[in-house]
Amino acid sequence: MMSSTTSLAGKKLVLGTLLETDHYESLVRDLTCTKCNKYMKPPIHLCVDGHSICGSCFEKSFQCHVCKKEFSLIRPMVLESLANKVLFPCVNSGCPKHATLPLLEKHSAHCQYRIINCFMARVYGECKWEGRAGEWMDHCFVEHKSRVTEVPFITVKDKWDPKRTEPVLNYFLLKCYEKVFNVYQIYDKRGGRMMWTVLVNDEHAEKFYFEVDIFLPSLPSKRIMYRRPCKCEKDADFLEHTQNVYIPVENVFSMLDESESMNFTVRIGEVENLALLESPSVSESRILLHDDEEILHIDN
Repeated sequence: MMSSTTSLAGKKLVLGTLLETDHYESLVRDLTCTKCNKYMKPPIHLCVDGHSICGSCFEKSFQCHVCKKEFSLIRPMVLESLANKVLFPCVNSGCPKHATLPLLEKHSAHCQYRIINCFMARVYGECKWEGRAGEWMDHCFVEHKSRVTEVPFITVKDKWDPKRTEPVLNYFLLKCYEKVFNVYQIYDKRGGRMMWTVLVNDEHAEKFYFEVDIFLPSLPSKRIMYRRPCKCEKDADFLEHTQNVYIPVENVFSMLDESESMNFTVRIGEVENLALLESPSVSESRILLHDDEEILHIDN
């Protein structure tokens, strides 16, 4: 009798073998739009001669691109049912992923086999690298050593350039806690503020926090520190998020050293390791706020 583990491994082997057959590839081709060459998902449309077309192409077409005849009002229910069930292969070369279309769409945006340009070039304009997303980190460790680290913090000395117009001043990669953290420093000139935010490729980004520590090496009594939660890379509105670190630019300028440089450290940590803050004891000075009055208690 086969164990459950052996049975599961056998099923995966059978499925993997099936996905590689010419028969299955033919099925995928039948569910691929012949006009845009993308996988078809419901609604799928037919012309009067039975040629199929995806919904997106249908919205932009007046007649069938194959036979030049009009479209039919009949919906291909069997074809749409198959499109909802078939495991389509990822379109990125070399990727072994197969999934239903809704899952594949989510996967494609973060597929490690997709071809990308080096993001450092968007910020610093100095890199021509192009390759698989999964190989980008290795490229950064070779070509951008000063902007990547494998420890949970990075300390920066950055000379202030008043002529710079790009909003993203700095971008760093921190590889720690088995994740990759993207650190952005952004200058909002119109809003008169400096912003730091950290994104991580994890659905539970709130498990991590980051700290921004701005300091003057020659004046340890003067220091600015903030702590905020990290956010997921999939958060499209991360720049609008209220949980970023925002500092009025005049406060930042007051922290420039004698060389007109800003010195700061960004640290990454796990929330579970943070100690909860305790309430003040009765022996400490505190202010108690009531609904109708404010009472100051000073206990010795």
